[in-house]
Amino acid sequence: MKFARWLNSLSNLDQLVILFLFILAGLLAHLTLQQVGKWYTKQQEDNPFAKKMRVSPIAFFAVTIPYTIILYKLLNGYLKIWIGQLFKKDI
Repeated sequence: MKFARWLNSLSNLDQLVILFLFILAGLLAHLTLQQVGKWYTKQQEDNPFAKKMRVSPIAFFAVTIPYTIILYKLLNGYLKIWIGQLFKKDI
C-alpha cells in the first residue's frame, strides 16, 4: 500500500493521534538535538577551528520521524481509547 493511500484510509481519530504523536516526537527530537549540540560543543571546546553545530530541517525530521513511529506503535491503542472517550457524543 502506498503511503498516500494509507493516509487516506485512516479515520479522523487516527489522524488526530498521529498529529499529537508528531508534535510530541518533534519536542523529543528538539531536546535530543539540543543535547547532541551540547555534547558536540563539550567535545570540541579545545579546538579553535571547530564549527558551530546547526540543526537543519532535514536533520530535525530525520530524528522526528523515527520517534513518531516508535510512539505510534507504543501508544496507539491507549490514545485511541482516550481520544475516543474525550470526543464521545451522547445522543
